[in-house]
Amino acid sequence: MIQLRRHNSLDYAALPDIDLTSAGRLSEDDYICLDEVGRRLVQEQANKRFGVTLLHSHFPVRDDEILVEEANTDRQLVTLRPLAKEYPGLVPTSVCFEKSGEAFGLVGLEFTSEEALAGVRTLGTHDRDLLASVHEIVLRHEKVGRFGIRLLHDPLGLGERVLLETCDPHGRVLTCRTTTEADPDFAEAIPTLFQWDAAWLNGSLSAAQGCMQFCKSIRKCSIGRNGHQSSSSHESSHDDRY
Repeated sequence: MIQLRRHNSLDYAALPDIDLTSAGRLSEDDYICLDEVGRRLVQEQANKRFGVTLLHSHFPVRDDEILVEEANTDRQLVTLRPLAKEYPGLVPTSVCFEKSGEAFGLVGLEFTSEEALAGVRTLGTHDRDLLASVHEIVLRHEKVGRFGIRLLHDPLGLGERVLLETCDPHGRVLTCRTTTEADPDFAEAIPTLFQWDAAWLNGSLSAAQGCMQFCKSIRKCSIGRNGHQSSSSHESSHDDRY
């Protein structure tokens, strides 16, 4: 059985604000951890089922809210927003590991309707052994608060495109639109959803890392003398798609 609970306000408060911190800058230790997770997913033939997310936040989420993903296929958009009521049939799509000691448990961070998964099997007991092994990797690398797990699903039919996430902090809405590497905004974006393809290197099975989703971070300036907080659109970036 998988122990999984819905997020609360403290779970989101614990995530680094990608617009205020250097959370979007990946270190050599981050890549070492990602490489090991990617190899494990490929070895277990789970690389088409799961990806790895860079844990971050853009705005606070209250205890009585749940962050819900909705896809608009006509506009080729995915939106995520906190909803302050219970909606039946929601299932987790993005999770992180519990941070309490070495115990294995999951926290649902993002949810969608089961029908929106379009046939992708929901998280369940059948995933426990694999996710426990991924937990062991990120725990050993001390990255439990750094990386989470995404149940891969593609409601927009991306093909060779990627998702670019932008934030409306006042409306507390995240919008992911489809784009390509030719998009000027894409060049300055931060990779936030990693996935792997199986590849053969010198006769051995290996994992080729790519990125399915990027975040367009807005760097907020510090509080000024007048007590107001301003923002600008300069970002740190790292392009990992290959």
